[in-house]
Amino acid sequence: HQDTWVPLSPYYDERFFGYGKNKLQQTQHLYYRGYTFSVIPAVGFLFHLPHEKSIVAQEWMSKRNNGMHSLFSKYKRELNKRYGKKN
Repeated sequence: HQDTWVPLSPYYDERFFGYGKNKLQQTQHLYYRGYTFSVIPAVGFLFHLPHEKSIVAQEWMSKRNNGMHSLFSKYKRELNKRYGKKN
């Protein structure tokens, strides 16, 4: 007997890398597939401590994200075509 494992969410699109909107791409794909998102009532709290950007992040941002903004726009058009236009 062999178990078949299938992910519930789509895989990351490999065109997005580095600081290149990869997590945003996956979330957008889930939205287009009809997933809904909710805020879970806080039982505690979460905070983020500010820190300096790493050298890698600084280099990435200085290159205007290596075309990731325009690629993300193209990706959303692809999702519109595949799943139908969303607001």
